[in-house]
Amino acid sequence: MKSLLTYSALNTFRNCPRKYHLRYVEGLRRPERPEALAFGSVIHSALEAWYRLVGDPARLLKVQDLIEAAFPLRDADPAVRHHWHLARAMFEGYAARYPSEPFEIVEIEKEFTAEIRNPDTGRESQTFVIGGKADGIVRMDGELYLLEHKTASSITSDYLDRLWTDTQIALYSHYLRELGYPIVGVLYNVLLKTRLRQREGETLDEYEQRRAELAAKNKSGRSTAQRREPETDAEFRGRLADWYAASDAFHRERIYLSEDRMALLTEEVWQVTQQYLDAKRRGKWLLNTSHCFSFQRPCEYLPLCQSGFNPNVRDNLFEVAPPHEELTQLTVSAAGDDTF
Repeated sequence: MKSLLTYSALNTFRNCPRKYHLRYVEGLRRPERPEALAFGSVIHSALEAWYRLVGDPARLLKVQDLIEAAFPLRDADPAVRHHWHLARAMFEGYAARYPSEPFEIVEIEKEFTAEIRNPDTGRESQTFVIGGKADGIVRMDGELYLLEHKTASSITSDYLDRLWTDTQIALYSHYLRELGYPIVGVLYNVLLKTRLRQREGETLDEYEQRRAELAAKNKSGRSTAQRREPETDAEFRGRLADWYAASDAFHRERIYLSEDRMALLTEEVWQVTQQYLDAKRRGKWLLNTSHCFSFQRPCEYLPLCQSGFNPNVRDNLFEVAPPHEELTQLTVSAAGDDTF
């Protein structure tokens, strides 16, 4: 059986071989997930259900039920409650914006495995296959595109420029072509996260301080200020609904993929597999400290590396989990039990 290579594993090894070894060889991960990732997963699942239920007159209600079930602690945790409000409003706005689509759904959550080839000889790797899962494949204007969902805090020219550098999607396009899907580009479906927050109102101490300050500015020494009450759920939902009704709350961007770029990426995949084989043969997994802080947060393995890989830190902060959780066990098993 050949070993399975995913984009996540490939990119992890390319950025930091030591991180790759900790996650994909030892199977370590932190039990908790960053809130932004957890929220994105809920929206991703909601979009999957939305497009699987095309033609179902109750599909919005079913997606809303899915969102409700995703936030069981909303009454106990203010952060969870905020994300619950946000997910509901975002999806209600999305459904209103796109009641129909300019494309036909061909595949949803398409999983695949494909052969990795030596770019010089065209021969298949004897060690690896590549696997992945695309959000969707759609037919638009008679051509096939990958459909890629993203949530973002803002859409700037820099953000749109970075979409061109999306190596994962370009690789998926190349390998799906080999499996009979003539992908010509990517349709990015971007949903914005508003920064609106539910107003909490004033505590009694805050109100008394504000009233005293206003009274001090009044010649009479009195103030008619009223205590600010917290915003109700209905009021907050109304503000969210207004925000998601705006024209810039959602964005679609179509990008075409060049043959030259995909050829360069397949060359890179081959080179990374050779570097991996060398690291495995020598048992040397280099630590790349330039990637200890990426995406505005520290690497999840930073405490373990800082401790000199202390087993107590390992046992207290990490759990063991399967390496390719983004894929079904069927896909993983079809490629073998080994991993890259």
